[in-house]
Amino acid sequence: FFSLIFRKFLVNHDTPSNKKKASEWAAANSVSHVDALKKIGLNGNKIGLDDDTIKNGLKLQNQSTKKMGGASNVHLLYDCVRLIKAKKVIETGVAYGWSSLAILKAFAINTDSKLYSIDMPYPRKQNENDVGIVVPLYLRKNWILFRKPDRPGIIDALKQAGGQIDLCHYDSDKSWWGRHYAYPILWNSLKSEGIFISDDIQDNLYFSNFVKKKSCKFAVVDYDGKYIGLARKS
Repeated sequence: FFSLIFRKFLVNHDTPSNKKKASEWAAANSVSHVDALKKIGLNGNKIGLDDDTIKNGLKLQNQSTKKMGGASNVHLLYDCVRLIKAKKVIETGVAYGWSSLAILKAFAINTDSKLYSIDMPYPRKQNENDVGIVVPLYLRKNWILFRKPDRPGIIDALKQAGGQIDLCHYDSDKSWWGRHYAYPILWNSLKSEGIFISDDIQDNLYFSNFVKKKSCKFAVVDYDGKYIGLARKS
């Protein structure tokens, strides 16, 4: 709460002009799911999350009476985790848990892995019991959920992960200042050849500037009119 108030006094990087520039940059760099993984050096079959898992997830979601955010590109996430045989993954933003489901399902193939998820409770919505609802019980043994905002949650999750991770999926505070806090911490915690994935990069120019500064392999995928950014740490 205090962080959001303090942000009112900072430079606004989330202007319509910057959003337009970010959208144009993302569109110009957008490629297919398969080509995106090739661009960041991921080889192997791209198979995506299976239909039965998705159908079961939809049944579980329909049991929720709360409205939350939509799913990320579960096929992209599933293939990334599976192809690098990720052992430790952090995600920010859970909602119904579609990204969690994709990651944990990929773990079922890789085994002996752990997902650390951070999700800030929605104020006054009383939806805590529905967070991650699409994840079936048999996949939850490799999952630790931190019900906290990003600032304490990311630090706590990294401590529990031992300070290093193989992959990060960022889907929480999409503002420029939110990314400015979280991106560097999560990037520095990635192992060499680790993968950083961020949703809604069209909201501001932070992702585009970040990958230019890092001079890393990156790719952009169009997903339902929004853009997902991927970066590979060298």
